[in-house]
Amino acid sequence: MNEKIEMLLDILLQQNEFITATQLAEILNVSERSVRNYVHDLNGGVKDALISSSNQGYKIQKDMYKSALVTGLLNKNENDLLFEIAFRLMDGDEYTSFDKLSDQVHYSSKSIRKKVQQLFLEINQKSLKLKIDSKIFTGIRMDGEESQKRLLLEMLLPIGYSTKDNITDSVYKMLSDVTTKENVEIQSGILDEIFSNGNVSMDFMVYVKILCHMIIFSERWRLGHKIKESHQDSLIRKYSEYEIAKKLLKNQPVSVENEDETDALAAYLLALPINIPNQHSLTVDDEKMDKIDEALREVEEYYKIPVYSNEDYRYQIANHILRLLYPLKESIPIFNPYAKETKVEYFYAYSIACYLYAILKRTLKIKIPDSELAYLATRMQLILLEAKEKNIQTLVIYSGKLTESKLFEYKLKTRFPSIRVDSLVQVPDRQILSNYRLIIVVGDMEISEEELNIVRINHIFNQENIEKVQNAIDLIGTSHLIKNLDYYHMNVEDSKLAIEYLIKKSGYDGLLPYFFERESMSSTDIGNKVALPHPFLKGSETLSKVIIGINSKDILWGNQKVRLIIVYIPDKNLKIDEAFFNEVYQKTKNLNHINKLIDTNNKQEFIKIWNEKGAN
Repeated sequence: MNEKIEMLLDILLQQNEFITATQLAEILNVSERSVRNYVHDLNGGVKDALISSSNQGYKIQKDMYKSALVTGLLNKNENDLLFEIAFRLMDGDEYTSFDKLSDQVHYSSKSIRKKVQQLFLEINQKSLKLKIDSKIFTGIRMDGEESQKRLLLEMLLPIGYSTKDNITDSVYKMLSDVTTKENVEIQSGILDEIFSNGNVSMDFMVYVKILCHMIIFSERWRLGHKIKESHQDSLIRKYSEYEIAKKLLKNQPVSVENEDETDALAAYLLALPINIPNQHSLTVDDEKMDKIDEALREVEEYYKIPVYSNEDYRYQIANHILRLLYPLKESIPIFNPYAKETKVEYFYAYSIACYLYAILKRTLKIKIPDSELAYLATRMQLILLEAKEKNIQTLVIYSGKLTESKLFEYKLKTRFPSIRVDSLVQVPDRQILSNYRLIIVVGDMEISEEELNIVRINHIFNQENIEKVQNAIDLIGTSHLIKNLDYYHMNVEDSKLAIEYLIKKSGYDGLLPYFFERESMSSTDIGNKVALPHPFLKGSETLSKVIIGINSKDILWGNQKVRLIIVYIPDKNLKIDEAFFNEVYQKTKNLNHINKLIDTNNKQEFIKIWNEKGAN
């Protein structure tokens, strides 16, 4: 698929509203005519338009996209050629010439050379343990383990071709160069029988991926290319995935009872999001478990969520991580079709996952891909939702009778269970006001501290006052950040220079290494021209801080183009404002609103537009 078309799809998938051709052209750095051509190409060949258009612009049909009804989106010929070249390079141990490959696939030698270079890049990008070996006057061949060769072939398949209404035809279309339609039907039948008998469930795209994997396996096995030696720990044989793998191989047309093949297939299944009923836990070596426990203890101490003290949460996360050690060790990619959406929508939980895996990377010597970070972020998000404590430390300043104030406190706690009234006073001690996350002033008393989260209401607990308190709760940790943000326009060339400029400009030079360490874990771009950089394990010397940077042009941040940079720095006690991350997500979903923020000229204008109702 054309790179610009991929970017166009990515942008449209982030939007809930229509976006104009002018806006798309600006982001993609192409003409509006090119945008219209891309949309025409994407809509070509499908029954219903994938991208709908109106006088407001373009909007993608997300249900259609997620259901994989994108048959016409990919350049099938190009993918076919790359797959066929890779398959032929794996066909034996001998070198083959470019001319021979050219005759076999009916393309020019020049085209084949370019495709081999592209294949080399694919191998490096996916960190596979393969290499293309070449000798002058002899030719080229692909070296590496059989399991890695199969993974490469699978990765070259355009899985998006598959449709639910006719799986056999769409999968055969992808693999017609190496298999028969009969074999596709046989492998599909084996999967259906074993999965239905075991009540195994999964997403449609995961099913297609496994089906393609089994077809590639069957063809490679038939040609005599077998996994000769397994590197797996024997503990893998205690997982439910191992039993599924054993049944899948035993039910092949020619039964495959081979321990190395079974171990490899079990490791592959562990890297996929499949649900197997009654999965049992494992006995693991104490050293690994101790390292995971220690990492979870650190996460709990920093983020104040019970991932260690809550035994159930600790078990869930530890079991999740232990299961993935096998595929990660064998360079088997973790498959997650929704990784990008998860990162954007649950950015706070994603940051927690990055922190946890930064520790494990050091202690367990493992490299964690973004797809796995997204899975762990989902688990963290569920824990955040379940373990939400009633811990909004609140001070109530009440000008009235003591009995009336007690009744008011009762109404307040009944209506807002997340509030914990630590103190109810008539005359506050101004030295301790900053100890409270929320201050509710009932009556006419004035509190002048601008940085405090103060709500002023009257003695009548009516709907207006209820809404005021609720709004303050929703914005805990965010209102003072926005009110006191630093605001800069700048002109830099890359993400590193952007961070350096903003941090130094606001006087936080000492935090730069911690920002760069966080970026090294996973890029902090969140789409829609926005990045949200923050430091790793370090806060400011005083209060938390937000710094806004608007660059004069797009800069590459990870795989996204960015113009609005929202720097977040936690306070000296590393108290993280989860609500701020959530608010940023809500405020940056709408590209029109982001463009308004980018077009602002000063801090006051930025804050006004940020706080506009309906912006999220």
